[in-house]
Amino acid sequence: MDSLTHALAAAILAYVLGFPQYIPFIVIGAVIIDADVLFGLFSKNSPEAYLFVHGGIAHSIAGVCIMSTSACAGICLAALAGFASPALLTPAACAAVFAGGFLHIAMDLPASPGIPLFAPGSDKKYALFVLPGPSLLMMGVSLFFLIWMALGVVTLADGMIAYAAIFFAFLAVRSVAFLLSRHELKGAFLVIPGPDPRRWLAMYDDGDEWTVIEFLLGKGFGEPACYRKYLWTTPEHVAPFLPLPEVRRLLYNSYIVTAKKEGDTLTLADPVRESGRLFYPPQFKRVVIPLVHPVAS
Repeated sequence: MDSLTHALAAAILAYVLGFPQYIPFIVIGAVIIDADVLFGLFSKNSPEAYLFVHGGIAHSIAGVCIMSTSACAGICLAALAGFASPALLTPAACAAVFAGGFLHIAMDLPASPGIPLFAPGSDKKYALFVLPGPSLLMMGVSLFFLIWMALGVVTLADGMIAYAAIFFAFLAVRSVAFLLSRHELKGAFLVIPGPDPRRWLAMYDDGDEWTVIEFLLGKGFGEPACYRKYLWTTPEHVAPFLPLPEVRRLLYNSYIVTAKKEGDTLTLADPVRESGRLFYPPQFKRVVIPLVHPVAS
């Protein structure tokens, strides 16, 4: 989900629960998690910091706690410096910030490619793969409603009701499409939702190959694409290179990975993202390792 959608969903939740006075705080908590888009400016040249990217460590349980605590500290400092009312210094306001943060990761769990809930202890991503990530449709709808309400075309209450109806209709359509596709795709180890709720990209582990095939509800399967897992190399030869930071970064960002030995180099790549069948995450699609590369023990 995008930041605008997170902000509106958080505001609607606070309003519906009868806490409109806490809307600014829950919105701050819901959007500050996406401040991790700035992390990449500092981590892109540091493979060992691969979790410090958008959708990385800030989208974990520990990350939410740290980011929410930072937001609360900022609010307190602003109040103490006279830039905000001291009345803001309340436990309830800070609780709303934390609620917004945890709402954020709860909303991101249904979307691909997933979030590392238990980072930094584990970089494993968790996702339900019901929603595409990000959804350009919901981003556009959220922007439209924010402008609509800001211009006073509709009251805040009426705008929230209309937006909530569209948001839940979006979830309903996506959920129905997800359920309808499960029977046909039950053999896939990973199924990625497309922008069109009818389209799904299914990935199969066929032993020596990865098979990737598009499934369209009502139409069936398209032409499969097959990728050899290991070309001129073996799993045993590749295994010692897996602990390298640049390889771990590739694995974190990838759906499937192939390995190919070419002369004195070993190339690991995600063919799904390189082929353009999936664009997100857009970075770190391959890594080329000299075979004289020092290997971590």
